[in-house]
Amino acid sequence: MIKGLFINLSPSYRMALLLGLVLSMLLFSSLLGFLVLVPFMGSGILNSIANPDLQDPSIVNCLKALQIINMGLGLLLPALLFVYLTNRKPSEYLCFSPSRTWMPVWISIIFILAAQPLVGFANELNSWMQLPAFLSGVEEWMKNTESQAAKLTNAFLSDQSAGGLLLNIFMIALLPAITEEVLFRGVLARLLGEWTRSRHWAVVISAFIFAAIHLQFYGFLPRFLLGVAFGYLYFWTRNLWVPIMAHLINNLGSVLAEYFYRKGITSVNAAEFGFSGNYYWVVFSLVITVFLMIYYYRIRLADENGI
Repeated sequence: MIKGLFINLSPSYRMALLLGLVLSMLLFSSLLGFLVLVPFMGSGILNSIANPDLQDPSIVNCLKALQIINMGLGLLLPALLFVYLTNRKPSEYLCFSPSRTWMPVWISIIFILAAQPLVGFANELNSWMQLPAFLSGVEEWMKNTESQAAKLTNAFLSDQSAGGLLLNIFMIALLPAITEEVLFRGVLARLLGEWTRSRHWAVVISAFIFAAIHLQFYGFLPRFLLGVAFGYLYFWTRNLWVPIMAHLINNLGSVLAEYFYRKGITSVNAAEFGFSGNYYWVVFSLVITVFLMIYYYRIRLADENGI
């Protein structure tokens, strides 16, 4: 396979290439996942996965395996293949090598922690969403989809062993942070920027797709806002590790909050993590996140002015 084979393709053809790679690899990873699990679950695995008994640890473990396989082979691999086939310097294209300092990466931890009350408030606003009466069928479907996703997440987090915690950190925090930032910011947002010739449209559209693809509509608004923030962090710092670290800490906080809650150590679960109904914290969160976004914007200005 030749590095940079499709380097001269127009943005629209590269978008088609990216879509083709993602869809084909998602299909391949799903088939591979089922084949890998057949020796453990037998030929009835399709029925077990289609109608899972989430009280059965073996079924939950199979779903975890499929989640990891689809995330790694179905989303991360096609994104990396796309960059390899369309660029002669893939790492440089993704901005995986910070040009100056790692300080913005570490400050991203403060940024995402400070943003939690604001994200929680956005989630609260999203939960109030009601569609018009003529869309009642769509709203019911959305609620059912959300309910199934919540049950699956609850099943994933039910293992309170040390091994279960480490697996959840990898599956829910680390792998999605790397995969989704490479795909949605490092590849899709960058490609949309070239296509639309606007970083702002690139950030907004990629954030919309990022939020929508989770199919958890009552969590759409906070995911969209996070996607917008991650997009600007990427473009302004030209360092993919900044949104990766912010994404990782955001997901890790939820995993640890639920783990400690189920252990009886704290009284705050993952759903309540970040927002306790105190609007003063929301205002404080807004001020800090705006201040830090200005800091990242100044990094961009400094780079453009050669400082």
